[in-house]
Amino acid sequence: MPEQAQRRAPLGQPQPQENPPDDKHALEELRHLIVGPEQKEIAEIQERLEDREQRAEDVGSVVAEAIQKRREHGGDRALSEALAPTIQETLRESVRKDPHVLADALFPVMGPAIRKSITEALRAMLESFNQALEHSLSIRGLQWRLEALRTGKSFGEIVLMHSLLYRVEQVFLIHRKTGLVLGHVVAQSVSTQDPSMVAGMLSAIQQFVADSFDARSDETLDSLNVGGLEVFVEQSPDAVIAAVIRGHAPSDYRLSMKEALEEIQQQYAAALENFEGDAGPFLTVDDRLGRLLTAQLKDKQEARKKPVAAIVAVSVIALLAIGWLGYSSYLLFEWSRFLHAVRGQPGIVVLSYAKQNGRYHIQGFKDPLAEDPAKLLAKEGIDPQNAEFDLAPFYSLDDAIVLKRAQVMLHPPASVKLTERDGQLIAEGSAEPKWIARIEERGPWIAGVHGVDISHLQNSDWVQMEPLKRLIESQVLLFPLGRAELEPGQEIKLAEAEKNIHGLLAQAGTLNEQVSLELIGHTDSTGIEASNLALSAERAARIRAALLRGGVSQATLRPRGVGASQPLRTEDSEEGRRLNRSVTLKVVFSPSTPYN
Repeated sequence: MPEQAQRRAPLGQPQPQENPPDDKHALEELRHLIVGPEQKEIAEIQERLEDREQRAEDVGSVVAEAIQKRREHGGDRALSEALAPTIQETLRESVRKDPHVLADALFPVMGPAIRKSITEALRAMLESFNQALEHSLSIRGLQWRLEALRTGKSFGEIVLMHSLLYRVEQVFLIHRKTGLVLGHVVAQSVSTQDPSMVAGMLSAIQQFVADSFDARSDETLDSLNVGGLEVFVEQSPDAVIAAVIRGHAPSDYRLSMKEALEEIQQQYAAALENFEGDAGPFLTVDDRLGRLLTAQLKDKQEARKKPVAAIVAVSVIALLAIGWLGYSSYLLFEWSRFLHAVRGQPGIVVLSYAKQNGRYHIQGFKDPLAEDPAKLLAKEGIDPQNAEFDLAPFYSLDDAIVLKRAQVMLHPPASVKLTERDGQLIAEGSAEPKWIARIEERGPWIAGVHGVDISHLQNSDWVQMEPLKRLIESQVLLFPLGRAELEPGQEIKLAEAEKNIHGLLAQAGTLNEQVSLELIGHTDSTGIEASNLALSAERAARIRAALLRGGVSQATLRPRGVGASQPLRTEDSEEGRRLNRSVTLKVVFSPSTPYN
């Protein structure tokens, strides 16, 4: 709080001359003197309340006492509901982080419980197994199996019905006045209904009997039969015990029920008299009721000698059954194998199949070029007469079917190999120009073909002319340095080339092919490029003129000079430069007019 009071000068010093304080200052000084300590304490309390750590420490010091006080004043249910989510989440988080902590804490309880459960399960399993093993391999066991098939019951139920003298399956403890269930125990492997509903129905039946027959209050229904079950009822002033029994229990079992009911009436007298719907005080009564869950089997008779005729009959029936099952399995296997073969066949699509009146019916689609399903049946060793196909026609896009369709429509020669991959029709080998024109024109129109590749296909006519083409193109006509006349002795090469050209032209005319001849003039790299280019053109023209004089058609010859731009050899030697001063010939085949 700001300082407001005036400060006084030390004694002995002269007081400064000033005006006396006004009334406002005097009032502030008086207020500070009166309420100053309380305001300081309030500020400390406010600071303590705003400090979370201090507040948590204050609450933590009294939380245990607060919970205890809440429970003493009857608030345990509200407290449980408030703490339950936090405790559940804490347990879940604890198990997620380290499950060993909770496992160690529950170990003393879990171990005995698990061992007891396993022991009871194994005991019940062994008893059932012993009973089934005892009766399965006997004449009686076969009779019981037939009875199970006839009645629709399980074999275990039939065995239990014939071998069980009696078994108590359920025991109810019911409050007599309200009809509410106080306790309920059930034998193992017994299916049950809602115990409250069963108890209500039993009380209703008791009331119906009392009202219908004008019975006295001490006269009640002590038993009733429901199918193969019998219900024994015993009553005390406040409780009713009802036992559900399969079979016929001895008369002394009622004595056990009465003794149990008297013991319960004596032990829980106050709880029964003050019962208002809370069954909590009766949680321990199930242990006492569990002693009433008893069972007794019929005495085992001495094994009888099995008649030989019965054994033989059973053996024959078993062999016939095994043979029939084997034959049926074989037919099923064969049919499955056939279906697998049909489904994997290109051009056939199976939509559905079924067996009716001993015949197999298959529906689907079939390409006209696909293999006949009847032939597939014959290959698999199945009589085609036992199968009926309903296959609608369609165009398959399987690679194998597309290739077969191309072969049917194009009729490739033996020298051509056709393949198909992802819609691309590929032709390899050699063929006549007429067939090459056909595949280029008709190939893309075949269903399933998107393109045609003939880059690996050679014209068979051109193949026949290949030897002469190689001879002509192998000739190199040499010229002296800087001149356009042939070197001495080159006239023989020119004459040989002229002879081969006439032969090639004659063969091309026979095959109706068009051939042209390029005359390419070359020079070495010495000199000016412009002069070299003119010189190379002049050399090519000189060879053209010589061939024209020899009778070669002017339209066939196409001279051109390339100078030193296309050397035949490197010029690191005189021989290389000499070869570059030359004229070479190149044969060019032109596609002929397409055939119709």
